[in-house]
Amino acid sequence: MSQSDRTLSTINDRDPFAMRYWSKQLRISERDLREAIAAVGTSTQAVRQYTGRPQPSHADKPRGASRRHRG
Repeated sequence: MSQSDRTLSTINDRDPFAMRYWSKQLRISERDLREAIAAVGTSTQAVRQYTGRPQPSHADKPRGASRRHRG
């Protein structure tokens, strides 16, 4: 599993930026996000299920998210 895969599959509840990011992505308050993490852990899939937030569709990804950087 790559670093970016780990970053997207778990929520770092000790990182204020990550908490703001996931709160915005899931459209829930940081308090509700912390409650969900306390209940089901830091897996984004588990948090989405707990909060009733669906997995993002391909159309929800930021532009260029699926493009690989060629250096």
